[in-house]
Amino acid sequence: MIFLTISRTFKSGLQNFYRNGSLSVAAVSILTLALLIISVIIVLSISANLGLKYIQDKIDIRVYFKSETEESKIMDFRSEVMKYKEVKSADYISKDRALSEFKSNNVGKPEILKAIEAVDENPLLASINIKAKNPEQYDLIAKAVENSAYKENIASVNYQQYKLVIDRFNTTIKTIRKTGVFLFTLFSLIAILITFNVIRMTIYNHGTEIEIMRLVGASNNFVRLPFVFEGIIYGCFAAVIAMLLLFPIVKLITPYIVGSSYVALIQADFGKYFVLIFITQIILGTLLGVVSSLLAIRRYLKT
Repeated sequence: MIFLTISRTFKSGLQNFYRNGSLSVAAVSILTLALLIISVIIVLSISANLGLKYIQDKIDIRVYFKSETEESKIMDFRSEVMKYKEVKSADYISKDRALSEFKSNNVGKPEILKAIEAVDENPLLASINIKAKNPEQYDLIAKAVENSAYKENIASVNYQQYKLVIDRFNTTIKTIRKTGVFLFTLFSLIAILITFNVIRMTIYNHGTEIEIMRLVGASNNFVRLPFVFEGIIYGCFAAVIAMLLLFPIVKLITPYIVGSSYVALIQADFGKYFVLIFITQIILGTLLGVVSSLLAIRRYLKT
């Protein structure tokens, strides 16, 4: 009996969807826009977070020591740094190792290698590469290093360039989220209003039919369900269309958000979010459609 009721009311809701014609197109269009906005915001937030993750994995604080600093003193500094609760690791890079890595990284640049070989002694400095347990702790570590007892032996601390990149990504993520919440709220209200009016007109058009259903003893749920299903259909159609439009849009604008250097890496990881985003769209579309339907039914049907 329940299955039969659902089947009949769903069929009625589907008929309402097709009969409304241009009104259905208007409702689906505005719902699609609302879902597309929130989906783009979700994707860009994921992209920015992935970009930030790739950068954070490569970040460290490089503490360079003056050329006359003894290795034993550098190792004492490393031992002290390892005591910091924020530090995950501290890798010692000797002058010889630094030179070897420099040559490996520039193997395709003979002019640079010749310039290095022309120098009588190794011009590179020994360093300690410090990685934090949490990227947010680099500021604390940098300040502790700059104020340590070994500050007179330190030539430089290479961290600020990474800090600027991290700050840029964090600012981008916050801006995306704030803008997304505002736009999604705005277009969701517009979508609910338009869908509400479409379903209200459907109710008016079926006024006589509804009265007959009540006279023969149809329950309130049997009267409501076709309009609820109509709202669900609007939401599902909008979710599918928004998903089809989503990836071309994201592919176009993602490089401007995270930079072209990270697009390929992000796209490689992005496939696993496809199902999650689509499910989110279906849920949000259905929710918006049902809310609109219930508001219309509550206002224009006697319960």
